[in-house]
Amino acid sequence: MPEHLTAAARKRHTETRARAEAALLALSNAGEPVTFAAVARSAKVSTDFLYNQPDLRTKINDLRTRRPHHRKTPEQMTEPGQQSASSAVRALSSQLKEIKRRHATEVGELRKALEVAQGENLVLRRRLGQRNS
Repeated sequence: MPEHLTAAARKRHTETRARAEAALLALSNAGEPVTFAAVARSAKVSTDFLYNQPDLRTKINDLRTRRPHHRKTPEQMTEPGQQSASSAVRALSSQLKEIKRRHATEVGELRKALEVAQGENLVLRRRLGQRNS
């Protein structure tokens, strides 16, 4: 049973990270101020969680120091921002690759857990069959 608890905790952690990353991206793309409190509020996670994730902490600090805290108007976004649009596409692409990698890892772990559970089930069925004989 401990492996099930571990798998559940790992899944919860992965989902929490995904929410935090999505919130960070949404705030950044919307031109909103990127702060730990804003990301935590948007992702419905604790600021403590964000501070304890080194990569998220670095991203938030970088965006917090790089960006002025004001919204862009639609005109500002469409003017000479073609380079920023392509960098946004690259950033989204790399995020999608990371999500895909994590998903593949999680699927592999779940398959292993299923194999273990099926093996345990088979052992229990055999024991039950021996008792009834």
